[in-house]
Amino acid sequence: MPTKAALRTSDVMRQAHARLRRGQLPVDLLDATIGRSWQRCLEHGLTPDSRPELPRLSGGELRDRRDAHRRLIELADPLVRRVADDLRGCQLLLAGPDATVLKSYGRRFVINDRFCIAPGINLDERWFGTNAPALAVIERAPVLVKSSEHLLFPDNPVSCVAAPLFDVGGDCLGLIDLTFAADHPRPEIFLRRVQQLTGALEQQLFRAHYQQRWVLQVHASLAELDGVACGLVAINDTGLILAVDPQAAQWLGREAATLIGQSIEALLGSAWGEMRRQCEGRSALLGLDLAGGQLVGRLNPPEAWQPATLEGEAREGASVSVATKPRSAPEQPLEALVAAWPEALAREARRASRALAAGLPVLLQGETGTGKEQLARALHAGLGGVHGKGGPFVALNCAALPESLIEAELFGYGEGAFTGARKGGYGGRLVQANGGTLLLDEIGDMPLALQARLLRVLQERVVTPLGDHREVPIDCRVIAASHRDLETRVAAGDFREDLFYRLAGVVVELPALSQQHQLAETIRRRWAALCRRHRRELALDEALCERLAAYDWPGNWRELEHCLEVALVGAEPELGCLTLEALSPRWQRKLAGPASAARVAATPASDAGGDQALRDLERAHMRRTLEAHDGNVTAAARALGVSRSTLYRRLGAEP
Repeated sequence: MPTKAALRTSDVMRQAHARLRRGQLPVDLLDATIGRSWQRCLEHGLTPDSRPELPRLSGGELRDRRDAHRRLIELADPLVRRVADDLRGCQLLLAGPDATVLKSYGRRFVINDRFCIAPGINLDERWFGTNAPALAVIERAPVLVKSSEHLLFPDNPVSCVAAPLFDVGGDCLGLIDLTFAADHPRPEIFLRRVQQLTGALEQQLFRAHYQQRWVLQVHASLAELDGVACGLVAINDTGLILAVDPQAAQWLGREAATLIGQSIEALLGSAWGEMRRQCEGRSALLGLDLAGGQLVGRLNPPEAWQPATLEGEAREGASVSVATKPRSAPEQPLEALVAAWPEALAREARRASRALAAGLPVLLQGETGTGKEQLARALHAGLGGVHGKGGPFVALNCAALPESLIEAELFGYGEGAFTGARKGGYGGRLVQANGGTLLLDEIGDMPLALQARLLRVLQERVVTPLGDHREVPIDCRVIAASHRDLETRVAAGDFREDLFYRLAGVVVELPALSQQHQLAETIRRRWAALCRRHRRELALDEALCERLAAYDWPGNWRELEHCLEVALVGAEPELGCLTLEALSPRWQRKLAGPASAARVAATPASDAGGDQALRDLERAHMRRTLEAHDGNVTAAARALGVSRSTLYRRLGAEP
């Protein structure tokens, strides 16, 4: 029979301390981890009245200890510093595997007039009693120790969470502790944050160890595949599994020990040679029908995979921001984005950036695929979000979820609020976005009943999760986006007028792709970025670039991105320059259409002559290529990616 979860409230803990003073160990009132710790503390002779001296290293001893744990410090220091800058008001500790504090970041808490947690102190349970760093080492798992659960300090002004950091061999390198004010309403946010931090570090260790091997990432969700929650499997060149991290074992539904040494073919059901051929030089997505369900995988060739960092991570935790692969954004992402926009619209985007910084809401309107989320991220990055200064960026697509789930996803829920609710409840996107930015994408599709509740939350700045009576304060900037005209929806009675005016602080109407200036230059930059991503050197033919810039792009950025990437990855390996000839017949027809051809000044075409225009354009380009190679048919054909006989035939000559 499962043990009933303890209620970790201040009232329960007062009862627990009262029973302890009467000589009873109140195991039934305590979380199981805390109960075991209190039992050990009593066996060590500690009581709430104990005031033992904490062992503290001298300056020289601390330098020696740091030198002994240089690998841990060099690995963890950059990420821990970033988190400390993000979570102002908290103290982070980096400790060795014996719970000796090596470094302290952020605010420094003083527990009482005798105890100040600082580098050099050993937090072993034998003299400091119940505390998160000591418990993380003992339990080999992330732990939360709330204020009064510290046995020696019933009136402790702080709570703390800690998680151990393991290397690929399962040895504990050290641990990370996060200490915060005891009255924080959602301590589990910090527990998830420290788990994300150690998860990102363990991925870096995995990559460093298996950098020359194939790495398979697995997760149930494509959106989380590049996050710290994905599982990792290392594979050698012959297809044998070398290592499986704990999260991969969980996703795959198998013990790691049973997988190591096995063939990846037996696990994935596909020929290893074929998978290798598809993934040479680039990563490839895979659908994995495993463990009784569908998983998503990405197979990365040696040295091609980069582990997740905390930027953009954590759509769940303090969303403390679960942005997935590290993004290297331009120094001024907004300016780079609006460079090709009409000046009036670019000016409005800059106005939106200033308004968002002042705490005002922003509404983005535009056709599907015009880059509303891209602009929202650029606005957030302008607050310092790229470097963790602007807090988390959390996005919710209101059209992608069933109506029954939007409310729970946005406002959160308490444990047991409904069938299928996760244990411990869920904070919701509004709480995740605290201190950062919340994007409500496709807000025009939100049901009217939820619009009323959202309006109340935005006005009162508090949210009450489903099945819970607590009011959780929120403080986040709000960006709304919709492909629908919200004013028209208001007039039709499908969108609340009061919510519209609450969201429409500054309204930016994004231009369609075909309305942007200097589109050809934008296409060249995007092509160069795709070539870098896929590690491919392939020139983009200038005539083709002009045709792409002249096309109407009804699917906007999404259609352009798909067209370019498919053309790149599908090009023949020996091709040196991408031309119209190398595109699929479908795209050749699209780019030869009358409307597109009429907009290419260098190549006029009649409304009825789409196919002829394409042939003329191809022939002219082939002649230019042949001239550029001084009449050498073999060299020109190689540059065009066609055979010599095809080149002769298209030019109307015989070989």
